[in-house]
Amino acid sequence: MTQPLASSMYGAVDLSGLAQSASPAQAGPDGTVPGPYVLDVNQDNLRGVLETSGQLPVVLSFYAEQSEASVKLTSQLEALAGEARGHFQLGKVDVGASPEVAQAFGLQGVPAAVALIQGQPVPLFQGSPDDSEIAPLINRVLETAAQYGMTAVLSGDEEPEEPAAPARPPHQAAGFDAVDAGDLETAKAEFTQALKDNPGDEESQKMLAQVELVERVREVTDPVALMQQAQAAGLDDVPTQLSAADVECYNRRPEAAFQRLIDVISVTSGQDRETARKRLLELFEIVGSDNPAVGQARKALAMALFS
Repeated sequence: MTQPLASSMYGAVDLSGLAQSASPAQAGPDGTVPGPYVLDVNQDNLRGVLETSGQLPVVLSFYAEQSEASVKLTSQLEALAGEARGHFQLGKVDVGASPEVAQAFGLQGVPAAVALIQGQPVPLFQGSPDDSEIAPLINRVLETAAQYGMTAVLSGDEEPEEPAAPARPPHQAAGFDAVDAGDLETAKAEFTQALKDNPGDEESQKMLAQVELVERVREVTDPVALMQQAQAAGLDDVPTQLSAADVECYNRRPEAAFQRLIDVISVTSGQDRETARKRLLELFEIVGSDNPAVGQARKALAMALFS
């Protein structure tokens, strides 16, 4: 049996915070709101659904594939949404795939349906309604929405699909698979070959640098002793300082690693300076240019090279 339209949702988690933070969907000059008549709802797009409910009513139908009654109710509501031609939006919620949405509405089971009017949940069905009850209750939802001045209509446009990510080149893809499997040797070989095939492959270049860093750090048997050795050694002990910088970068201390190598570059010359410069550039590649520490270190490197 149906339950009457109510002002609040039974046992529901308060959605007011989410609703208040959502901006009302904007209707166009012709009174239409962009969006499809039927939408699969999950945690990621729930805020957008609440926005839509500020302009026109949204009906959420909660179902589970193993519940024939809930699948039937959702199908019936989907047919009504098509007939309504955008006067309400049907949001289908698979409680198995999106349990957090079901929990937010305090559901006690499926079938269940809830209306959203200006962000506020209103219970429609809990359990299986008689077929004759469904359309009249949806009409009551539309009448209630009209009393709130909600006269917008959906455009019926489907949501744009996310463009498929381009397929990775074969050797690059094999390199990522090897990394996932923990096979650094194969990963190194695959990323190296990917760069031979395409010298401009920045992603393979970065991954190769990361793999080589991990390989070098794994050769350090006692990182604490290494850092102590680097502290005691002079900056002209380039191999020790490079190893210490590797350990710092690996342990998410890029600023310390960068400064160590810049200090080495400042006091060395010839091949020692070039070796330290190349290692610093490799660490820049690993950390990424979007990290502010890289930009600052590049300026410091320029000063060290030309001072």
